[in-house]
Amino acid sequence: MAKMNFNDYGRAMAKYNIWQNGVLYELCEQIGDAERRRDRGMFFGSIHATLNHLLYIDHRILGILKTGQAEPFDARTIMADDFETLRKMRVETDAAIAEFVDSSDHGWQDDIRELMGLDGVTRKLPRQLFLMQLFNHQTHHRSQITSELHKMGLDYGITDVPLTPDLPL
Repeated sequence: MAKMNFNDYGRAMAKYNIWQNGVLYELCEQIGDAERRRDRGMFFGSIHATLNHLLYIDHRILGILKTGQAEPFDARTIMADDFETLRKMRVETDAAIAEFVDSSDHGWQDDIRELMGLDGVTRKLPRQLFLMQLFNHQTHHRSQITSELHKMGLDYGITDVPLTPDLPL
């Protein structure tokens, strides 16, 4: 591959996201429900709550990408209370992200959106920035979870983007 454009970026990161979330959920399954729900002093308390938060924000950002709009933010939103439902929704959401970035309609990339942040400031932002935020947000919170898994003696393994299996480039 000689060059990489924004569409290539989206496809590569969607593939990376699927890979990393698969690894994460496999390890989280191994520790059991009590350990996933234990308050570990993380920003969202538990691994389970952090997984919920990731899924919720992905749905919000995917809405912005698809429609230019976001539902009102509610930090208390619970996407799924049980791990199996949460895992199923994660797989479905990752597939929806991959489908979105693989779409042949890239007109959304030319769009500028006004969005009021949690800080109360309204900004005019390119929708492309939201795709970057989706993947950055995932990495940020996955690292919080992997830190906790490491403390339990679980090796998370490789997280390098260039080593993503079967990159679609």
